[in-house]
Amino acid sequence: MLETWSAADIHIHTSISDGLASPAAVIEWVSENTDLSVIAITDHNAVEGALEAAELAKDLPLEVIVGQEVDTVSGHIIGLWASERIEPGGTAQQTVDAIHAQGGIAVVAHPFAPRWWAKHGLCRGDANVYDCVNFDAFEISNSTPLIFHANWLARRYMRDHGHRFAVTGGSDAHILSAIGASRTVFPGSTAADLRRAIEERTTKADVGSFWLARNLRYARNLPGIMRRDPDQGPARR
Repeated sequence: MLETWSAADIHIHTSISDGLASPAAVIEWVSENTDLSVIAITDHNAVEGALEAAELAKDLPLEVIVGQEVDTVSGHIIGLWASERIEPGGTAQQTVDAIHAQGGIAVVAHPFAPRWWAKHGLCRGDANVYDCVNFDAFEISNSTPLIFHANWLARRYMRDHGHRFAVTGGSDAHILSAIGASRTVFPGSTAADLRRAIEERTTKADVGSFWLARNLRYARNLPGIMRRDPDQGPARR
């Protein structure tokens, strides 16, 4: 009997932070326009959107992981299965410890993102943080326009460190049409199966693709995204 593999997008933003779509709109879009089995809502320093989305999906063939993307002094860390808001501004290790204290999974968000992308890339590509902090997973596919080189660096890093972390893919979607553009593929079909795959390091991540229409759509919506959360955008220095 062939093993079932499914896809998840575990890096999605809503209007609770700097995404342009409400939690309800995200659930509707995913249900009607994708084949994703699991998603995670990971708003910046907030869990309200994820909690709302999880409630809305209760009666749907879609599971929602409550997550958050936490600002640290070194960059952004995704906490999955972390339903209590974590205070931003700690160190990377303090933040990972806070995620683990909730029974959550800590994922390096968009590693090696370039310095001009401000605090987005954890430690702005300094591998010392990746080497020393006990993350659970490493995002090697992120669909944010213009950081494809960071994805390549992340995959290269994981060739030497695959014994330490699971690999993940997440769209980092701030607009509906980007959801699912990068994915985490896992054996099984449920959120529990996904968690087990991360813990056992059996996940796979697609590498995404260059999609001109999506990038143009992002560019057109960037002012609106930055107005919602100006601290999250590219550096102004």
